[in-house]
Amino acid sequence: MPQRPPRGDRRILIDGGSLGERVRLDVDDPVLTSGLSVFETLRTYGGSAVLLERHLARLAGGAERLGLRCPTPTLRQEVLRVIVGWDCDVKVRITLFGGGGRSVRATSMPHPPSALSVAVRPWPGPNGIDDIKHGARAPWVISVRESGADDVLWRAGGHYLEATTGNVLAVCDGTLVTPPLDGRILPGITRGVLLEVADELGIPVCEGPLSVDAVAEELYLSSSLKILAPITLLNAEPAPGEGPVGLRLRKGFLARVGLTSRVRE
Repeated sequence: MPQRPPRGDRRILIDGGSLGERVRLDVDDPVLTSGLSVFETLRTYGGSAVLLERHLARLAGGAERLGLRCPTPTLRQEVLRVIVGWDCDVKVRITLFGGGGRSVRATSMPHPPSALSVAVRPWPGPNGIDDIKHGARAPWVISVRESGADDVLWRAGGHYLEATTGNVLAVCDGTLVTPPLDGRILPGITRGVLLEVADELGIPVCEGPLSVDAVAEELYLSSSLKILAPITLLNAEPAPGEGPVGLRLRKGFLARVGLTSRVRE
């Protein structure tokens, strides 16, 4: 069994080999020449990768679309290997490189944000793989950097789509509203579980267009690392943030992944 890493350290597997810190890539590897890669970011809950199978399934689908090999059984074992022995929950990133290599990296899990500042920007437009976690993400990174906010929420016409690192969910007149999976947004794993939880709790759900003019009582971004983080500033103006529906959803989600004792009331 690997030695227990100290809090704040990281553990990396390169192509399934020895635990390492660096990866060597050929300068002609497509991941360098064109950003051709696919990745997944997940986290442990109480030391267990509860949603691993959902992430591996999405990774395999994205890899197939991009023509990359995805050794799912091997990756499953490598993830289980890098998460063993930590004294805290960890985040895990799995990356498949265009040239055939792969990495699995675990680092200590940051605390999910309690509030977010989000800027709205025009959607850069379709690239045919908007529903895949691909590695060519320069427009996303630059937009967030230039906005000065925590994240950027894409707007297409008069509707919100998704943020650069999460799905958007709003509560409008008691209904949980989130944009549909129409090929323009990533089918978020956490988003999917939250919708399942909402159904179990009897919370009305609408997977449909979310107008920028919608009157929302609550507004959130969801992701593996955020879970369900309230948006309290939108374009530097006060936003609805958190409310009773979101609190119920978060509590139900954490119960689903086995963290009922850590629910923030």
